[in-house]
Amino acid sequence: MNKPLTPSTYVRNLNVGILRKLSDFIDPQEGWKKLAVAIKKPSGDDRYNQFHIRRFEALLQTGKSPTCELLFDWGTTNCTVGDLVDLLVQIELFAPATLLLPDAVPQTVKSLPPREAATVAQTHRPCQEKDRTSVMPMPKLEHSCEPPDSSSPDNRSVESSNTRFHSFSFHELKSITNNFDERPASAGGNRMGEGGFGVVYKGCVNNTIVAVKKLGAMVEISTEELKQQFDQEIKVMATCQHENLVELLGFSSDSDNLCLVYAYMPNGSLLDRLSCLDGTPPLSWHTRCKVAQGTANGIRFLHENHHIHRDIKSANILLDKDFTAKISDFGLARASARLAQTVMTSRIVGTTAYMAPEALRGEITPKSDIYSFGVVLLELITGLAAVDENREPQLLLDIKDEIEDEEKTIEDYTDEKMSDADPASVEAMYSAASQCLHEKKNRRPDIAKVFTSESTYTARGVVPYPLLSIHFKTSA
Repeated sequence: MNKPLTPSTYVRNLNVGILRKLSDFIDPQEGWKKLAVAIKKPSGDDRYNQFHIRRFEALLQTGKSPTCELLFDWGTTNCTVGDLVDLLVQIELFAPATLLLPDAVPQTVKSLPPREAATVAQTHRPCQEKDRTSVMPMPKLEHSCEPPDSSSPDNRSVESSNTRFHSFSFHELKSITNNFDERPASAGGNRMGEGGFGVVYKGCVNNTIVAVKKLGAMVEISTEELKQQFDQEIKVMATCQHENLVELLGFSSDSDNLCLVYAYMPNGSLLDRLSCLDGTPPLSWHTRCKVAQGTANGIRFLHENHHIHRDIKSANILLDKDFTAKISDFGLARASARLAQTVMTSRIVGTTAYMAPEALRGEITPKSDIYSFGVVLLELITGLAAVDENREPQLLLDIKDEIEDEEKTIEDYTDEKMSDADPASVEAMYSAASQCLHEKKNRRPDIAKVFTSESTYTARGVVPYPLLSIHFKTSA
């Protein structure tokens, strides 16, 4: 007979049955990420960083439970069930907390129906006003973008919306992609790549090359959530057009296979070009500066028009024939309120190696996009991937610590494949990246202050493209 659980029971002594029940509660909606972020070392520092969380996330592909693996690992520190329940209550995972120690969960929460209990939890969530980021009214850019319609329900289906996009039949898209030929486009097929929410194929419409994304869950996500990603992408693209945002041409929703059709980007993604995929030549420093400027302009446009991208990364920055940066993948984008930018979500989404600390806690704020952009700037400088398990440090953003500790300099990490890199302009871009990567979101600059047209920097004629401002101002 199993001993009853008490607050002093060690987590490492929980039996398999209890662990399985806990994972049933915590694995869905990625509650384990919230738990991992809440676990601290005795010093008060985070026990798990983005790399650890990425490792737990990879277990999903093998059919394992990240919750169980997380508890196995944490259990080696002699943590107790009482410690675990305290954290579960703190992050508002009341059901698994009640499973372990029913008396430790507030009675008001246990006695209310789920919908009302969520309201109570929201009411009692601690909120420090000084940590909130406020939005100041900003002038509109010259490109067309309508602010989000706050009167429309979030779940309004896009099929009932009036959009400017062409509605393709799935049969048409099968025809233009050679029945979604799975052979790589570089080998004569049509497959161009894949992401978290689908596979992209090359197609041809009226002698014009297009990119067709066939949506499908590459990660654990329900059909309904996938449909929400589809609707969200179209809603954002229907109201926002800018030279640094990818152009959506049409969509298909007449079958179980949802598809989005985009303008074709001949130079692929920034991720692929930095890694010189398929033997392509390395990007020059001049081109990297142009990409950084364009990406910043795209993010600025989104933020000034009250949108938060939530998944800024080099794989989502596409390059046209002139290497102009085009931000893509708006399925995770959220509209932000005009005055209070920080909101909470129960579903933590995005790419871990680029995610800001507050994003891992479920906060949605424009400053998280700034953090992700800081990682992209490091990629541009170094030519290295954001994460690599066979490299030290494994997370690219950790080079910032090595540089601050004076173990190395940014010159030690500058991509040697570039022949035109100027040390002064590299240092200036690293300064921008460093400030974007500040742990505290309110200490990061607004995107409008990262790159400015009024204050430019040119490295003695070496890089004739307007570079980033040397003079930073961060919001209080």
